[in-house]
Amino acid sequence: MATEPTGGNGDGASGGSLIESLDNYLADIPEDQRADALHQVFYGFYTRIAIIDRTTYELAEWAKSYAGRSPDAPPPMVEALRDNAIYVGQEIFTSRMRAMSALRYISERLAEAVSDHPPAGPYTLNQAVAFDQETGRMRTYDLSKPGEHPDLPYDPLNYDPSSE
Repeated sequence: MATEPTGGNGDGASGGSLIESLDNYLADIPEDQRADALHQVFYGFYTRIAIIDRTTYELAEWAKSYAGRSPDAPPPMVEALRDNAIYVGQEIFTSRMRAMSALRYISERLAEAVSDHPPAGPYTLNQAVAFDQETGRMRTYDLSKPGEHPDLPYDPLNYDPSSE
């Protein structure tokens, strides 16, 4: 298995690691339903990435429009607003990287679950949420239509953020 994501800020329950949280969650799910549950958790983390992407987009738009062109703000305030936007952007990017690491780990667990106990039918989750930068909105995409959103991982069994 690859590196195991740990820590707070979204990777697991507060005070615990993603691995511990996921193990506790899966312990109560029958083995033949774990692949479906992991599939749902995978796209739950992908939704987190979509929210992060939207936040990043809105922050950048705000920094370009308001912080850069506010006629009432003195130059030191404009500089402080831009610096703060950069700082917040760095923190958001770190959260995105943690979520991508979690996706990779969940993908590995899902692949194991499928090899051990193939799902009896299709996954119950058939749509995913992603950020559409062209419209600046969150959208729902049909998982049975690969390519509908170019960044959406339609194969959660082989998610590798380093290949992006």
